[in-house]
Amino acid sequence: MSNYKDFKDFYEKQLLSDLKLLDRDRKKVDRRVILIFVIALVIILIEGKLIPSEIGPWKGIIQFITGIAGFILISLSSKKYRLNFKTKIIGKITGFVDESLTYMPEGSVSKAEFLKSAIFQHSCDSYKGEDHIQGKIDKTAIEFSEIVAKYKTTSGTGSKRKEHYTTYFKGIFFVADFNKHFKTYTLVLPDTAEKLFGKFGQKLQSMTLTRGELIKLEDPEFEKEFCVYGNDQVESRYILSTSLMRRILEFKKKWNTKVYLSFVDSKVYIAIWLKKNLFETRLFKTIVDYSFIEENVKYLVLLIGIVEDLNLNTRIWTKE
Repeated sequence: MSNYKDFKDFYEKQLLSDLKLLDRDRKKVDRRVILIFVIALVIILIEGKLIPSEIGPWKGIIQFITGIAGFILISLSSKKYRLNFKTKIIGKITGFVDESLTYMPEGSVSKAEFLKSAIFQHSCDSYKGEDHIQGKIDKTAIEFSEIVAKYKTTSGTGSKRKEHYTTYFKGIFFVADFNKHFKTYTLVLPDTAEKLFGKFGQKLQSMTLTRGELIKLEDPEFEKEFCVYGNDQVESRYILSTSLMRRILEFKKKWNTKVYLSFVDSKVYIAIWLKKNLFETRLFKTIVDYSFIEENVKYLVLLIGIVEDLNLNTRIWTKE
């Protein structure tokens, strides 16, 4: 892994020339976006004047469709520029952080791997991901990407039947080799019940039959932040050693968001809720800006640092 202190020099020697070329493309995209926006707005105003009000709600629907079409055209007009930024800039930054890592801007952790984690109980009716990074940090194989997962509900019947998609996870999904085959599974989930309902919340946790047994641990601070489920009390306590619980607590504080973990087969799965969309470029503002690029490398270093945060390279077990 590269020394982060060297990034300023790397920026000037390896990224600056590409950023200047990409910034010229950005200006062209900016002009196209403004043109499409103005044309779409003019069409919507004309539709408002020419379409008779007698057709009822169809007038608003037609104007809405025009607006959506404009939004799609804007997205398509900037797609190539966004992909070039990721390939040329984020790809190089990934190599700077660690040469073993590969970056695929349109790839993601597989849906099968996401479901195997058993972290979320909802059906996964819509699954999208991007910014897939994969490699090996010292002894530990890792992969992660941004994921948006949704479940579907329906309302109404017949011609009035409608489908609704609800997001139940948006953020980074991280997978790492834990170097031990687990007999069962262990889930470490945010403890919202105890925070809301105190001792009654503990009772509610123990009644969650679909998750397995509630695992009782010897760390009150950890149990305030997380509830743990599994099918083997001994194995779960063995996995969640005192030192690992401390590390998970520190990791959660560092990210300051909801963090979920599971230990399944020989892997640890980590889901980190994030509202921010990482590794994206921007419009209407120059990208030849060290602080803007530095933010990307900071997040990448933070994610790669999970291996050290959870001490995954210290092989206290061997696979059986």
